[in-house]
Amino acid sequence: MHSGPVANDIPWQTIKGKALEELLFELLGAMGGVDVTWRTGGVGDGASDGGRDIEAAFIHPTPDGDVEREKWWIEVKGRVKSLEPIAVKSAVLNAAGNESVDVLVIASNSVFTNPTRDWVEGWQRTHRRPRVRLWDHTVLDKLVQKNPVVSARVIPDIIQGKERLALLVEQFEQVGRIPLEEDLDYFWSNQHWVTEPREVSCLTYAEVVLGDLTQRPWGAILDDSHAIDIAIQALVALPMTMVRTKVLAGAKATSASAYLMQCALPNISANGVSMLLTNPFEILDGGWDKLSRSPDGWQRHIIRPIWGRLKGELLDACSRDCVRISVDPGMILGDDPRGPRYWRRFNPELPVKDDRSIIIEYNEKPCAVGFDLQGRQCPLFEADGMEDSSATIQEIEEVSRVISYRRNKPDGRFLELSKGGPLNHRIDQMVNEVLDSPEDYL
Repeated sequence: MHSGPVANDIPWQTIKGKALEELLFELLGAMGGVDVTWRTGGVGDGASDGGRDIEAAFIHPTPDGDVEREKWWIEVKGRVKSLEPIAVKSAVLNAAGNESVDVLVIASNSVFTNPTRDWVEGWQRTHRRPRVRLWDHTVLDKLVQKNPVVSARVIPDIIQGKERLALLVEQFEQVGRIPLEEDLDYFWSNQHWVTEPREVSCLTYAEVVLGDLTQRPWGAILDDSHAIDIAIQALVALPMTMVRTKVLAGAKATSASAYLMQCALPNISANGVSMLLTNPFEILDGGWDKLSRSPDGWQRHIIRPIWGRLKGELLDACSRDCVRISVDPGMILGDDPRGPRYWRRFNPELPVKDDRSIIIEYNEKPCAVGFDLQGRQCPLFEADGMEDSSATIQEIEEVSRVISYRRNKPDGRFLELSKGGPLNHRIDQMVNEVLDSPEDYL
């Protein structure tokens, strides 16, 4: 994880022309400008824009209760190297010919040379109007930091590729700002840019909040060699972002971390997973000594909820086509909308949702994944091994096996094992039996 102001990672050398003008237009409005106008024909240097790319006005109160209106001209100069002095002098002399201009801003994604600044200071000593302000990329950095909402909306749209993704990840880790739906669409269509676990972690959290991991399964796009790093994102980096920024939703972060761990599990040995679940800080470089020496609090408040969510989701999903076990309503993945639970949205007199779940296991039936369950429960249903200690090696191996089996054979063994008709008919029949005599099951 990185530190430092988010704006410092903006690749200013790539933001010029229309992109730079768009950013200035939005910033002026966020700074309190009124009547902000983007001059037609003023896109890019050399256009016929009348000496300014953007016009704006700022209204200031006076001591006697009145207001004064300042007219601003903003000339935007995108450059790869420092802005040439003649461009500044031309802009100043042009604005000086219009007595209505109070402030001239010359904004550049680059820098102004010392001789240019000296010339402006000398000119200003003999000319009251307009007041000239030079905004180089360091000034723009400060404005971006002071106006994060505008910057978060505009900058990703005018930066593309890896630089756009790097900025989104930095904003996510530093201030908890999550990518937008259009960001998710863009990078799912351009998956070749998504190459690092940090990026996958950021996009996964955004997907949990905004989208659907079944449509864009971010954790599945990296190769198996990233498994350890993905697990570290799940158990340390993403929870740490939640704790530090105090912005991310705890339940969403737990869900995202559980998904990332599900993706990593089949590609890490059971012993390796056990070590990570016990103390993930032992394999990290840097200042993790305190947490590494005493990981109990992190394990209790972070890792155990993640592991519980991970197993609960698998139980919920795996039971949907299992002839041995049935869960109703879905414990983790969502409630069944049938009946009064949904309609209470429109009638508060209806009973409040009962958050208890009914789990039915037929011990004589075989497992859909192929486990030998003679004399024992489904491993996803068994008491959580992390209530008092780390998950056992057998538990980790079996959870990993469920994922490995299902990702290659998502229908399990239902078609070969079920003989009682369609799945929905079987579940409906079981639910009706439970509702007729709930005291036998609760």
